[in-house]
Amino acid sequence: MNKKNNNPAEPKPPEKKETEQKDLEKRILELEKKAVERDEYYDKYMRLAADFDNACRRMEKDRADYIKFANEMVIGELFPILDSFDSAMGNIEISEKEKPFVQGLKLIQDKFHKVLEGHGLSVITSLGEKFDPVRHEAVMKVDTDKYPEGVVAEELRKGYMLNGKVLRPAMVKVAYKEEVQNG
Repeated sequence: MNKKNNNPAEPKPPEKKETEQKDLEKRILELEKKAVERDEYYDKYMRLAADFDNACRRMEKDRADYIKFANEMVIGELFPILDSFDSAMGNIEISEKEKPFVQGLKLIQDKFHKVLEGHGLSVITSLGEKFDPVRHEAVMKVDTDKYPEGVVAEELRKGYMLNGKVLRPAMVKVAYKEEVQNG
C-alpha cells in the first residue's frame, strides 16, 4: 500500500519552495502596485472633490452677486425720473406744501425712495463730507469760509450706491481757500 504522508513537519522539495516564494514575491509586487494606484486614485478623487466644492462656492457667490446687482441697469435708467421728481418737489413753494395734492405727491416720492432702498439703493451723503473722488464728482471749486478746504460745500446732483457699489457719484462743488498774494 502506497500511503501519502500528509505530515506538515516534513520539508517540501526545494523547487516547490522556490516556486511558491516567487509566486508570493510576484503577488506582493502586484499588491504594492495596486496600493500605489489606489493612492493615486484617492489623491485624484480628493483634488476633484476640492475643485468641485470650490466651483460650487464660486457659482453661489456669482449667483448672489448677480441677484444683488441685477437691478443696476433698471435703477440707472430711473435716475433722471428720480432727479426730476426730487427737483420738482424741492421747488414747490412753502405755501403750497400744505395742499393735499402736494402732500400726496410727497407720499409718492417717499414710497418711490423706499422701494429703491428696499432693493439696496442708498443716497451718498455729500454736504460737509471730505471730498472722495470715488463717491463724488467735483465740477467746481468754491471759495468759502463756511467749510474747510477739500470738503463738499454744495451738492448739485445726488449720488447713489447699490449694495455698497457706487452707481452714480454725487456731482458737487468743493470748498477751497483762495490764497491772497502780497505784492
